[in-house]
Amino acid sequence: MEFRGDTSGLDELLESIDDEYYNTLSQIGRDATRNAKINRTYENRTGNLNNANGGCVVRNGKIVDMWVESDGSHPDAVKNTENFLIYSEKPKDGLYLANGQPYASYVESKGFEVIMTNGVLYAGRQIEKKL
Repeated sequence: MEFRGDTSGLDELLESIDDEYYNTLSQIGRDATRNAKINRTYENRTGNLNNANGGCVVRNGKIVDMWVESDGSHPDAVKNTENFLIYSEKPKDGLYLANGQPYASYVESKGFEVIMTNGVLYAGRQIEKKL
């Protein structure tokens, strides 16, 4: 397609649209991890699992935003999730949510909510609504 006329500002407009898209993904991800933490269904015995829900936004193959929903008193749980997010494969740009505790999937397999329903699925519904 060929454009005629003044196209100055078009690149800035496209960049601005991309920025808004990825900022919205970050906000949805943060809301989702917070929602999963609030609506957990397991007994929070040590606090580690509850303080390890996190996520990241990948843009152009690089993490541009990363967070872990923590109360600040469980640094090992935060580190586990950060490491999981940094070193796991991320084949596409977008939003990734995780809980880095090694037993999180086991707890979910027993029918308890850690991050899947009130985190990942919640984020998917929000993305459909907002984007």
